[in-house]
Amino acid sequence: MCPTITSTGARFAAVGADFALTFPPDPVWVRACRELVRTSFDTVRRAAGGALRELAETAVLLTSEAATNAVTASATAGCTRPVTLCGEWLAHGALRVHVQDAAPGVPYVDTPAEESEHGRGMLLIAALASRYGFCLDGPGPGKSFWFQLEHAPGTAA
Repeated sequence: MCPTITSTGARFAAVGADFALTFPPDPVWVRACRELVRTSFDTVRRAAGGALRELAETAVLLTSEAATNAVTASATAGCTRPVTLCGEWLAHGALRVHVQDAAPGVPYVDTPAEESEHGRGMLLIAALASRYGFCLDGPGPGKSFWFQLEHAPGTAA
C-alpha cells in the first residue's frame, strides 16, 4: 500500500488532506493544480525562507507534471472519470502530493527522443522528488501516484 491520505467512499475523498481538488481530466485544470499547491505554501506560511521558497517552486513543477500525466493517461484511455489531487504536510515539514486517476496503466520513467516535446515529466519527478511511487490498491479503478518533497535539514520552516 502506498503512503496515502485516509480515503473514504467510492472516490478518493481526501479526509485529513491539507488541500484537495477534484477536476475533469482536461488540461485546462493543470493550472488550477499548480495554483492550489502554490497557495498551500502561502497559506501555511511555509515559503518564507529561501530553502522553502525553492521547495515551493519544485512542488509546483512536479504537481504540474503529475497532473498532466493523469490528464494525458485519461485522455489516451478515453476515461472521463475525474482526477483528484490532494496534498498533506507531514510532521517533519515534508510535503506529499497524490494524484489519483481512473485510467489504466502505470507511470514510468522513460527516455524520450531528443526532439520529442513530451515524455519528460517522470524524469523530472525522479530527479527532484525525495520519494515517489504509485499504488493500484486505492478506491476504484486506476492508480494513485504520489511524490514527496523534503526541505534540507537545518533550513528554516
